[in-house]
Amino acid sequence: MDEQNQTVDAAPTSSKKTIPIVIAVVVLLGAGWFFTRGGMMGVVGVPAGVNVDRNMDGSATYSNDEGSVTVGANSYPDNWPGDAPRYGNGQIQYSASSNQQTGENGSMISLTTSDNPQKVVDFYKSELASKGWKIEQTATVGQMFIISATKGTMTFSVQVVGTDDKQTTVTIGISNN
Repeated sequence: MDEQNQTVDAAPTSSKKTIPIVIAVVVLLGAGWFFTRGGMMGVVGVPAGVNVDRNMDGSATYSNDEGSVTVGANSYPDNWPGDAPRYGNGQIQYSASSNQQTGENGSMISLTTSDNPQKVVDFYKSELASKGWKIEQTATVGQMFIISATKGTMTFSVQVVGTDDKQTTVTIGISNN
């Protein structure tokens, strides 16, 4: 598939690949925030069959028979692919990884930087291409940029958002089907 480039001034119209990826990233961020803040543990406790390990880096790993998910670390997840770009001038705010025995394996991070959004977008476009990823789609909505790329069975999705306070937030999700 050829790279598609979309510029949208208002809310984006449907995109078969980008919308589900963005939704998944938002859900992962929300779940990570929920679990790292204690979730419902103070109300109902940890669900039966789920083990919780608090890690030295401040993260927590939740596991059961189907696999595990680690949330809350301020570093790249252990399962971050070696050929996936790492932005050097950003501070990781949140990271998570999953290692499911069934379904998708994946990882995600959220970072902030004082670099302008276009510099960040240019970095990811260049690095993805140089590391053998195929950029499938890009989209621009106001100050939000989305890039979706694939390599083998992996999908890399990055969302870059500029803010009025001259901060750029970068959210990346990688899934391995």
